[in-house]
Amino acid sequence: MMRSLFSAVSGLRNHQVQMDVIGNNIANVNTVAFKSSRCLFQDMLSQTLKAAGGPTEGRGGTNPQQVGLGMRISSIDNIFTQGNLMSTQNKTDLAIEGDGFFILSDGESTFYTRAGNFKFDIEGNLVNPSNGYIVQGYMADEEGFLGKTLQNIQIDFSQRLPAKPTDEVSFVGNLNSDAEPTYAASNTLLIKLFDENGNPINLHIGDTINFSGKVGTTDINGSLKVEETTNLSDLVYALQAAIRAAGDGTETVTVQSDGSLQVTAGSLDITNLKMECNGNTEFNSYGNIGDIAAEGTGSTPEGSRAPDYTTFVTAYDSLGKPQIITLYFAKDTSGVSNTWHWLATVPYKEGSPPSGDTGTLTFNSDGSLATGDQQQLTFDPDGANEGADEMRVNLRFGTKNKFDGLTQFAALFSATVKEQNGYPSGTLDDISIDEAGIITGIFTNGVNRTLAQIPIAIFSNQDGLYKKGDNLYQQSLNSGIAQVGQAGTGGRGSIVPSTLEMSNVDLAQSFTEIIVAQRGFQVNARVITASDQILQELVNLKR
Repeated sequence: MMRSLFSAVSGLRNHQVQMDVIGNNIANVNTVAFKSSRCLFQDMLSQTLKAAGGPTEGRGGTNPQQVGLGMRISSIDNIFTQGNLMSTQNKTDLAIEGDGFFILSDGESTFYTRAGNFKFDIEGNLVNPSNGYIVQGYMADEEGFLGKTLQNIQIDFSQRLPAKPTDEVSFVGNLNSDAEPTYAASNTLLIKLFDENGNPINLHIGDTINFSGKVGTTDINGSLKVEETTNLSDLVYALQAAIRAAGDGTETVTVQSDGSLQVTAGSLDITNLKMECNGNTEFNSYGNIGDIAAEGTGSTPEGSRAPDYTTFVTAYDSLGKPQIITLYFAKDTSGVSNTWHWLATVPYKEGSPPSGDTGTLTFNSDGSLATGDQQQLTFDPDGANEGADEMRVNLRFGTKNKFDGLTQFAALFSATVKEQNGYPSGTLDDISIDEAGIITGIFTNGVNRTLAQIPIAIFSNQDGLYKKGDNLYQQSLNSGIAQVGQAGTGGRGSIVPSTLEMSNVDLAQSFTEIIVAQRGFQVNARVITASDQILQELVNLKR
């Protein structure tokens, strides 16, 4: 029988396989992340009719004479070129730009895919919706730290983030070095008073100011309880009422322009007039007025000031309730250069005032912070053994000799909170996925926390992977083992959220390959027809 028949048959058979490959490519022209294939041929063994002869004296060498025995498939290769990216509106649609595969599991076997059309199921598993295989990744703990073991990515969308009490507050901005003293007025609250030099008087809610002395021979008896809204006018009224009760009723007490209190006697002398506070305050140095002769006047030996600048901090207690910390700043005017005093007011129960609620900041000649970089403010907003825990808040005003916190320049006031680390409780409201595959939970309290990470697997020889259907691949002996890591590292591609990779099938090339395969099949068929006719002629020789 003629060798050409069998050669042509191999051509027919293998061109059919080539058409199968092309047809599969075209069928998957719109398949998500599909990678096209190509079919390559090689010749088969050749029959040697005459061996090659080497050159001899006076005669040259001769080439071998061989007849090929047909062709066969050399390889069917996967073409892993990047497909175009298609934007979607689904936040769990993911594409890989570059090399790599997502990792899926059916509970027993591990699969790999570039098709990132994922969904969350009823239990919060991130799955391939066509078969339910679960995306593998690293889950984060309650503090947002990622684990190191691959496992099912499962998000509890009913999870609640517990409140975190504030224990760190940092400040940034400027205190104006050209600030002029702001003297107290009748409406200045007692709890935010500073003395004339800018030192906090530090009265607390619940303190009692007692009045003593004599009008003539009658003792002065009176007091004023400090409330949150008690101001200098209230103090003046209470002091005046106590003096008049012991005197002739014509005595007056007024607030002067420098914030001092002026007492005008009536027909009787006022002696040893004092205002003293039973709280732990510096009020006594402000409250001693001294002796006043009849029809005379006397004033507190020093004035009082309102704060030069005020800023607020919203902190959170252990139950997640917001607690407002108000900081008042006053520039020192006693002759101490570049010095500011501050006073903090916080919510607390009467009789348990805060500690660490006053402090001093000094600045270098270049405006950077020199001393007073931090202090701990302690207070219990609900009282001992009630409600939330006692709060211990570290107030951080910057780094010494640097400009990363509060500064003092001849510029407008701008001191404000840079950050505080507390927050109320919240529930998971939404998620986002970034280019590194980090799944971030967005909670109703404004906190964002890492929930999981989707890694990327790469292979030494990705062409060696088995195709398993459903856009899946599986490791083979020639692919190498999966090298799993974060997207964008170690040669791995990056993840593009809300995007899908399209098929990389080139229709123009595929149609050209159809023509080539068709012609190859046709000419091989013609070889069989011609060989048949030759054999027919051979048979006819018998006639």
